[in-house]
Amino acid sequence: MSELDQRALAALREIGGDDFVADLVDTFLNEAPALLQALHGADAAEVRRAAHTLKSNGATFGATGFSELCRELELQAQAGDLTGASALVGRIESEYAAVAAELRR
Repeated sequence: MSELDQRALAALREIGGDDFVADLVDTFLNEAPALLQALHGADAAEVRRAAHTLKSNGATFGATGFSELCRELELQAQAGDLTGASALVGRIESEYAAVAAELRR
C-alpha cells in the first residue's frame, strides 16, 4: 500500500486549511479516472500529458511512489516509445488505488 508523505499534506493544510485540502483531494479523485484511462491511449502525446498531470498531482499529495511511476511513463511517452507501457500503466493504476484509499481516510 502506498504511503503519503504527511509533510506534503501538512504543508497543504498550512496553506489553506482542512477544507482546502478536502477540495483538492475531491478534485484529484474526480479527475484521476479519466487521466488513468488516457494512459491506455495509443497517442504518445496524450499519454505524456496525462502522465505528467498525474505525476504532478501525486507529488502535491506526497504520493512519491505513484508520482515516480507516472514520471517514468511520461519520459517513455516523451521519447515516443510506448513499448511495454501497459505493464507500467498497470502498476500506476494499482498505486493509484492505494493512494486514493489513503486520501479518502
